Amino acid sequence: MGMASFSATDAATAGFGVIGRAPLAVLAWGLVILVTLVGPMVGLMWALAPQIIEMVKAMPDPASSSSGAADSAMMARMMQLQGSMMGVNLISWVGGTLVKAVVAGAVFRAVLQPDQKRWAYLRLGKSELWLGLVTLVQGVLFMMAYFAVVIVGLILGLILFLIGSAAGDAGKLVAGLLIALVILAGIGVLIWGVLRLSMAGPMSFAEGKFLLFESWAFTRGQSGRLLGMAVLLMLILIALELVLYAILGVVVFGSWAGLQATVGTLQDQPPQAWLHAFWKVAAVGTVVLSFLAAFAMALVCAPWAKAYQALAASGAAKS
Repeated sequence: MGMASFSATDAATAGFGVIGRAPLAVLAWGLVILVTLVGPMVGLMWALAPQIIEMVKAMPDPASSSSGAADSAMMARMMQLQGSMMGVNLISWVGGTLVKAVVAGAVFRAVLQPDQKRWAYLRLGKSELWLGLVTLVQGVLFMMAYFAVVIVGLILGLILFLIGSAAGDAGKLVAGLLIALVILAGIGVLIWGVLRLSMAGPMSFAEGKFLLFESWAFTRGQSGRLLGMAVLLMLILIALELVLYAILGVVVFGSWAGLQATVGTLQDQPPQAWLHAFWKVAAVGTVVLSFLAAFAMALVCAPWAKAYQALAASGAAKS
């Protein structure tokens, strides 16, 4: 029985296939993100904007000798703002997890079940809930593994440093090289672990139940291909990001004089004037960000579903 396999190139570019086959569905995902996540978050931040502007305007002059009272007032404003931001962060965390699971589920469905086109592949069922849960657990496990690797790396690094210091300059050089190798090994272990558990999301979604460590056996012998797929996907995303930055730079450069003039006229105005002047920019930015997020979700999520689909089909055919 041969080993299951998949094409790293085909998987990495699967998101473009989803966008090309179902562009209206991707726009619908952007609308969902706008209405349920980005829009409410921007609205909450907009409500807190006057506090932020007042805090910035009230910042004491570092050169002033009588800044004690101003520092106390600033600290009080910061504490008040931090209390408000805790609610925003909680809503963002809970809502973001659910919305991302629904949209990621829609991307997975577009790859794994392309005939399920109704409602732009969007559902809210057990598959999405298991996907959201396994994603949260993966995040917790990654943080635990990250801190474990950091602690072990620090201990090994300290031991190597002490040994190298006792051996003179040559020893310090060797110790530095070994510490660099320890850091690279730690990063490699984390990446390897992430890749071995990377199929947990598509598996949980496809089978409608919580599957996590089952991904470890499923991805045996596939780490190289998964790494190649991930690297190619990262390069694609970086290239697209550079294009977006270039477009944004052209827009900002073209409107720089007007922006400077607007900021100059608002210098001594109350926060409400700032909000009134920039609400259109914020509204357009919110809409654009939401739809860009939908396209990004398609590009990022589809490769893992495509890899799972190919591995599952290949494994079933060879078993």
